[in-house]
Amino acid sequence: MEKYLVTIEFRYTEVPKSENYSEHKSKTITVGVFDDFDNACLEGNKLLENLEDKFPLYVFPNGRGAAKKERFSKNGGCFGSKKTLVTNLAYLKTPFEFYAKIETLKIDDIENTINSVVESIKKHREHKLSEIG
Repeated sequence: MEKYLVTIEFRYTEVPKSENYSEHKSKTITVGVFDDFDNACLEGNKLLENLEDKFPLYVFPNGRGAAKKERFSKNGGCFGSKKTLVTNLAYLKTPFEFYAKIETLKIDDIENTINSVVESIKKHREHKLSEIG
């Protein structure tokens, strides 16, 4: 069984605790865990819309704005694959970096998983032995 975890990580700098020391911080929150990819996209896209309400689209040095709003989707990634990662780079002008993502969680019985792993190891060992002799 698969579920989909939607998170967003914020990376930013705080006031240093001592001189000559940069205080880099990272804060990750879970938006939710969803039973299907479509719902994960919907909730993740609501998060992106919320950020768009607070921050302007990025403007390039030539004055042209970001071409489109970034969205999670089933086929908006490379070569028509799922789009599961959105950052603020060349998209939103924020005072921090963010990485919003959808991760696939694999949920299975531990006994089935152990048996599957052991079986794969046996097959690999047999394959290697057949190559030798």
